[in-house]
Amino acid sequence: MRISNYGVELQSMVESDLEMVRNWRNRSDVSEFMFFQEEITPEQQHEWFESLSNKDVYLMILHQSEKIGVINVKNINWWKRSGEAGIFIGDPTFRNTPISMQAIFTMMDAFFYDFRFKSLTATVKSNNENAIDFNQQLGYKVMSEIDDKINMEVFRSPYTEARTKFTIILEKFCQSAPEMELSKNEKRMFQQPFWSLSNF
Repeated sequence: MRISNYGVELQSMVESDLEMVRNWRNRSDVSEFMFFQEEITPEQQHEWFESLSNKDVYLMILHQSEKIGVINVKNINWWKRSGEAGIFIGDPTFRNTPISMQAIFTMMDAFFYDFRFKSLTATVKSNNENAIDFNQQLGYKVMSEIDDKINMEVFRSPYTEARTKFTIILEKFCQSAPEMELSKNEKRMFQQPFWSLSNF
């Protein structure tokens, strides 16, 4: 999968990305916002990658052809057209820049409008105030709070309404038309009517 929009590109994670992602993930400034905070070994990273299925979409975030982070939709329910979204910027150079926002809108536009998802959820640590605030600006609502976990959910219509506040900002990054490339299997999963995907 390759999705290009708002000045960033999202590409399917491949095996050669794993060591880069593992090094990012083990950084203290990344792991502090993750629920799993132990050091990840190369073996664990490969086991995790091998465990992914067609219910998990992990994409590398590219800025000017440089890989700088990861965005994902996992635990996809093809019947309900829903999944759990997540993101982290691994390269500290691009922290506190618009890149996260550009990547999130690229992903959410694709999943809600191209792939016709009905909802996305997010599980955020309670100390990650920036993520909670931005999610709420995107239309997410807090569904529950258990210990240090805040569970949030957004549906397509509230997202569409919320994103209008960002239209002027997003237009600044629209220097070219959006592009999308899907493999045959991805087209089968994402573009067929939901009732034909009950076996996924």
